[in-house]
Amino acid sequence: MSDILQLLKEKKSQELRQDIDLILEGQYKIAYEAMLDAYNAGLFVGLIGPVGSGKTALCRKFAYDLGLPFNWVTFSDLVRPSTLIGSLDPTLVFNTGFTEEAFSPGPFTVSALQGGVFLANELNRGDEYVLNTLLDALEEKKLYIPSLRTWYDVDDKFYMISAMNPSETRGTRKLPSAIKDRIKVWIHMTYPSKSTELKIVKSKVEEYNLPASIIEKSIELVAQIRSDPQIEQPASIRSSIGLARLTAETARRLQVNPDTTLLAKSAMLILPDAIKLKAGRVPENYIKDLCKRILGVSA
Repeated sequence: MSDILQLLKEKKSQELRQDIDLILEGQYKIAYEAMLDAYNAGLFVGLIGPVGSGKTALCRKFAYDLGLPFNWVTFSDLVRPSTLIGSLDPTLVFNTGFTEEAFSPGPFTVSALQGGVFLANELNRGDEYVLNTLLDALEEKKLYIPSLRTWYDVDDKFYMISAMNPSETRGTRKLPSAIKDRIKVWIHMTYPSKSTELKIVKSKVEEYNLPASIIEKSIELVAQIRSDPQIEQPASIRSSIGLARLTAETARRLQVNPDTTLLAKSAMLILPDAIKLKAGRVPENYIKDLCKRILGVSA
């Protein structure tokens, strides 16, 4: 057995971990309960919120709490119907012909027939031709697989959640009316409150024993960015976590106490490329000014 084949066997994941690290309070609790009510009512949900606001983690927790398999596709111009539905394996077709044995199902087909939760991530970045692939499964509970020229019954437990960035976000499209009509419950999310984000970040840096003041300053930097009208795309929760972790790790390497000077250096490595400013402003200069104003140190 080759080294790479052995590595593939050793690293094969049986399932995404089920202990989803999500602080179920505030907007997350409200959204979760609304999703549960929609699921029990047989209504599909659309989550709308900025990048990095926790939509995917919420959907994963929802699926695992229901005890259902979880699959997803992140939509873009590169996603085609075969990405969702699946396709025939040419090498198997050579031996078996155009049969089910030669068919490799896509994640949407797996969810629809297995009865799982399918996350249509960034749905409003998908092409209308591709989105039309979803229609029959959502409305008629039937799935057509073109390469097999056969209709299949969708499992009663199948459920689709759509996650989208706000319509004004660059790269998004207007949803086709046929798709929009099949999504009956719309849940709008934003970034979490400071208190919730503090709990999230603390849970991600537990092994460092990082002072609460540094975590709070990390969140304050990100909060200031989000409230600035000059920012087109603000920093996500991942940026808050990154700031805290990089500061803690740098302090450990240098064998010093983590302080605002190290936090400022971390900010210069993380934040300039995590945000998008309006034209005419330089991200690096913006972050330097922000560190001086919030942390009282020069980056």
